[in-house]
Amino acid sequence: MSEHDLEALRRIYSAVNRGDVEELASDVAHDIEWTIPDRVPWGGTRHGPDGMRAFTETFRDHVDGNWADPDDYLMTQDRVVVLGRLRGRAKGTGHEFEVEFAHVWTLTDGVASQLRAIYDTEPIIAALEGRPPPQPKLAV
Repeated sequence: MSEHDLEALRRIYSAVNRGDVEELASDVAHDIEWTIPDRVPWGGTRHGPDGMRAFTETFRDHVDGNWADPDDYLMTQDRVVVLGRLRGRAKGTGHEFEVEFAHVWTLTDGVASQLRAIYDTEPIIAALEGRPPPQPKLAV
């Protein structure tokens, strides 16, 4: 994994946060597979530029805020795990949410070819429905 690969991922986050699907499409494989938790309205598995366009539009229909604020990039040979926060305000209710995420990116020949997003959807669903966020559970 090179600094060039990390810069490409940074451009991807910047493009998605701006809603710039054309720039996003230029930094990923033409057949990228994009998997977001099913419970959120913008979730599911999408493919290619049309799938990314649908994801971006649906996210923007429901949320004011960035799709993702990355904090750390953890590299392996062909994968990058990005840790960060998803924060926003539900457009329909005005309720805010914040959840930590892990995004697992697969790179093929230095190009992002797959994303798997992992995060707790319950605080987001609560905000979208106008409910208070769930109380955190302590692990023992």
